[in-house]
Amino acid sequence: MQVFKTYFKLLNHYKGTVVMYFAIFLLVALVMTHNLADLSTDSKQEEFESEELNIAIIDQDGATLGAAMETYFGKTHNLKDLEYDGEAILNELYWRAVDYVLIIPEGFEDSLLSDDTDKMELQGMKVPGMFNAVYFESEVELYTSKLTGLLAAGYSIEEGEAELLNLQEKKTKVTIASFVNADQHDAATVFFVYVPYLFLSLGMTGVGTVLLRFNEKEVKARMECGAMTIKKRIIGLTAAVFAFGLIMLAVVLAAAGILSKGSIYTDARFPYFLLNLFALLLFSLSLGFFTGSISKNRETINGIVNVAGLVLCFLGGVFVPMEFFSDGVNRVAKFFPTYWYVVTNDSIGAMKTMSPELLGKILPQIGLVFCYALAIFAAAVVVISNRKTRMA
Repeated sequence: MQVFKTYFKLLNHYKGTVVMYFAIFLLVALVMTHNLADLSTDSKQEEFESEELNIAIIDQDGATLGAAMETYFGKTHNLKDLEYDGEAILNELYWRAVDYVLIIPEGFEDSLLSDDTDKMELQGMKVPGMFNAVYFESEVELYTSKLTGLLAAGYSIEEGEAELLNLQEKKTKVTIASFVNADQHDAATVFFVYVPYLFLSLGMTGVGTVLLRFNEKEVKARMECGAMTIKKRIIGLTAAVFAFGLIMLAVVLAAAGILSKGSIYTDARFPYFLLNLFALLLFSLSLGFFTGSISKNRETINGIVNVAGLVLCFLGGVFVPMEFFSDGVNRVAKFFPTYWYVVTNDSIGAMKTMSPELLGKILPQIGLVFCYALAIFAAAVVVISNRKTRMA
């Protein structure tokens, strides 16, 4: 019990660092969770619905194409009447009265008929960086490419425009697949993705720094002269490290409960989330134990925390989604336990019901993280044993 109390007394000296990492984690995790969860909630619908934009079509050509495009896009967007006045258009765009202004230049329809659109293009005015503008541009490009295809197939310009209107009437009903969990991007699921940063940073700092103090020559000599046996010292230290880990886990679960308004605790996915978190926690504590065993001063520990923590988080898919990784980076990332933690977290978040197939997928992945924890702990034991042999 004395070693247990001493551990937390030493940890109290570094409470500033501990609080700092907690603050950074909560700030990053809560902001990202709020943004991603809100984005997912806004886009979550039983049926797909296209977005209506405010657009203006200015026809300088005076042929049939302008009227046909107004009819076509007027069915899915709100048309605004605008004259070709640069200042007026800029004012409308500035005040977001229109999202996009499409200008059909003189002679454009003739260029379509002669298949010479490379020399003449539709013109557009938009607010730079607005996604809505890019969305409408893609619709216009699709319209002109379809019309060009119909013209190449022998349709006249009027027949092609009429055919596109007929095709527009044929709606495709898009619904969310029943096997997809509607809560797969809920606040708690997104929040758990960022937990590795906290566990790794505090695991290496909170465990490694305190072990560094225990390994000081004067402290070790005083402990060796005491009446407490080595077995009791190891049990006390192990209990203290494990208690520190449980405190971190409790904070994470409390934050997840607040974000989900308590629903995460009754969620069918919660036991699997908890098992995944516990595996990562053991790995982080083992890494902290290893860090404290090989480090000679606090500067070394801080360097390991910054380098190892950020590398494991970035390549593990914590800070950067794996979808942005190249195939080569993904192959390298599979060597990191954080990668398997994130993959498992995503699988659990997307599950609707636990099937034998899914269970057979996530349990080996969680077991792999446990194996990483055991391997790191074994490496730390080897380092300590070799050090004692040299000292003897």
